[in-house]
Amino acid sequence: MSAVAVARQLTGRVVTEPLPLGWYRVDRLLRDDALLRDLITAYGDTMRAPSRQVASALAFKAYSWSVIEPVVTAWLTRRRVPDFSAALTAVHLGHDGYEVAMTAERASVLADDPLAGAPGMIVVPGERPLLDALRRTLIDGHLAPAVEAFRRVRGGGARPLWGSVAQSLCYPASVAETLDPHAAVDQLLSVLGPDVADLVEVTEMNEGAGWRPALIRRTCCYYYAVPSGELCSTCCLLTDADRDRRAAEAGVEWRRTCG
Repeated sequence: MSAVAVARQLTGRVVTEPLPLGWYRVDRLLRDDALLRDLITAYGDTMRAPSRQVASALAFKAYSWSVIEPVVTAWLTRRRVPDFSAALTAVHLGHDGYEVAMTAERASVLADDPLAGAPGMIVVPGERPLLDALRRTLIDGHLAPAVEAFRRVRGGGARPLWGSVAQSLCYPASVAETLDPHAAVDQLLSVLGPDVADLVEVTEMNEGAGWRPALIRRTCCYYYAVPSGELCSTCCLLTDADRDRRAAEAGVEWRRTCG
């Protein structure tokens, strides 16, 4: 099996070096403040963001989601962890936001995975080492330096950016067709440090098919500040009365969990 074929089985997103025009290696991008500032500004312009602070928060939310979604989806559905470390990932800002792609066929898999033994596949002995690989490559190897780079360009603290990481990391598990979405959310939160995991509150929502986890942020992404924006349903600025009203309008129930 070719390297590109393996990478496509992992995520479906592959670019090889030399990179196409408009694509950037993430580790290089995160070291280049001027280039990162340009990409943030360009994204902010599409959202009509009123300030660099708002543009940076929204750009990071979109960027972190584009990085997190393929990794968490692969873990949820096939128990694979594609290596999206910054040095092995490329990013492109298109008309619909950020697109990320692997530049090398590398992943952590379990011993019974059909890809075990293929070039670039690292076989790990169980579920906990698989989550450790997710933390090492996705969180420590990509999102932590991304938070620092965006914070450096944006100014201010890192807390709102980490809030986007915590919410985005768990969202796929909260909506996936898994046997135990609550356990999946808990497992994903366990790869974050306690201070970051505490930036979301795990509540529950029932849309008619039973109670599922739903995440409330303890930070704000500033989406309400753009002309077409509003407070997100996960926003810390919503009161419980606001959540009750929104839930009633949508025909769903929500509740806080016990313990």
